[in-house]
Amino acid sequence: MAESKPETVRRLFDRFEQGQLDAALELLSDDFVAVIPPSLSAEPDTYEGHAGARRYFEAFEGLMEDVRYEVLELIEEGDVVIARVRVAGRGATSGIEVEQFATALHWVTDGKVTRIEPHPDLDAARAALRASG
Repeated sequence: MAESKPETVRRLFDRFEQGQLDAALELLSDDFVAVIPPSLSAEPDTYEGHAGARRYFEAFEGLMEDVRYEVLELIEEGDVVIARVRVAGRGATSGIEVEQFATALHWVTDGKVTRIEPHPDLDAARAALRASG
């Protein structure tokens, strides 16, 4: 029996949490796209394919240590899985603990995540989803 879309997204975050980047990449489609908006990053960007996903995680090096992703809630809405997450870590130089909450839309096709679009909160994510549909 095929895995549900929320289960795929959960496994993706579990692999990120365990530091298994190569295993996480197996759950991303070859044409994967993630768009990180200015509201969530000092360096907004678009990350494409497995190389783009690697580049995203490499951007933490030297800035953040012990980066952790905690899934707070997964909500399936039509073809999209909404993940409310807490991202935490420690400043590489300062050692100060930091955390950020976000809500990300995940498109899943044939057991692979094809697109991730983070937003500051659930309302913003749902508004973006309505605007795209």
